[in-house]
Amino acid sequence: MISPKEIEELKRHQRQTADKSAYAKVTCVLMMHKGFSAEETSNVLGISISSVYRYFRSYSVVGLDEFLQTDYKGYWGQLSSVEISILRTELKRNIYTDAKSVATWIKDKFAVTYTPQGTVDMLNRIGFTYKKTKEVPCECSIEKQEKFVQEVAEIFEKLDDRTIVYYADGVHPTHNSRSTYAWIEKGTELEQPTVSGRDRVNINGLVNAKDVTDIIALDCERINAQSTKELYQLALEKHPKTEKIYIISDNARYYKNKELTEWLKGTLITQVFLPPYSPNLNLIERLWKFLRKKVINTEFYRTKELFRKAINEFFKNITKYKPEVDTLLTLKFRLANSQSISF
Repeated sequence: MISPKEIEELKRHQRQTADKSAYAKVTCVLMMHKGFSAEETSNVLGISISSVYRYFRSYSVVGLDEFLQTDYKGYWGQLSSVEISILRTELKRNIYTDAKSVATWIKDKFAVTYTPQGTVDMLNRIGFTYKKTKEVPCECSIEKQEKFVQEVAEIFEKLDDRTIVYYADGVHPTHNSRSTYAWIEKGTELEQPTVSGRDRVNINGLVNAKDVTDIIALDCERINAQSTKELYQLALEKHPKTEKIYIISDNARYYKNKELTEWLKGTLITQVFLPPYSPNLNLIERLWKFLRKKVINTEFYRTKELFRKAINEFFKNITKYKPEVDTLLTLKFRLANSQSISF
């Protein structure tokens, strides 16, 4: 129902507006409220019957001020731009896992019927796509992440040719093929052989924040304090003229080992620790994902030694992938609250 106060406000806008579109929209609402049919209103105002329904429905949902905003003159398909705006807000606030659920919400909210496929097409038009949600550890603290970002930003601001920043992490690829997405002819299957073993290759690694093809990957029996010390020593040997090396890592025990900490006091290396549960802020995590994409998920290795050789060859020939890693390993990150930051 439209209140008497709203009627007076609509009539005032009807008298004062010089905008033909705004006049038609306001008059449409007044006529429908008075009991005119959609067809009669359409004939009087010279607008389509579907526009009559859209205008009246939009006003009842958002009220006069937003109804008259010039930003909302157009519309997408069966929904007005105002309704599209409301739908976008709903999709950002709540999770819908299928098009049918969205179509049901639209029908309940706007009395407009969409088929599931029509809903998919409409959602694509307004900038939404169907993809996996991103897992984020519930234990992570946005306050700690923001504090870490501020600390690292200060490091990057002072970065010069004599200073290097590495991101560190260990990875344990399992010797086994994994199914992946690929372009496969319709009606056919692409079979990937697998092995039954669970042998792993242990890689302790560093990636240079400013030169992502500067990767030090140590193939070791175990990732522990000793292999980490060996890894750090390789970094020092690789950059003999460097005056300072920052190494950003998570809080694994081997990074905080007492013996390693004592050894670091006599070196140019300074460790910087990520907040707990913050893999999203560790650049090297993207390198491991790229490794799986290029080497692990797309090939079959009959023996563990062939598997290990392929992984080591990947790191040895990393410049082969330079255009891809330069694009992938940028210093742009997303915090736990979805805020984007860059260094």
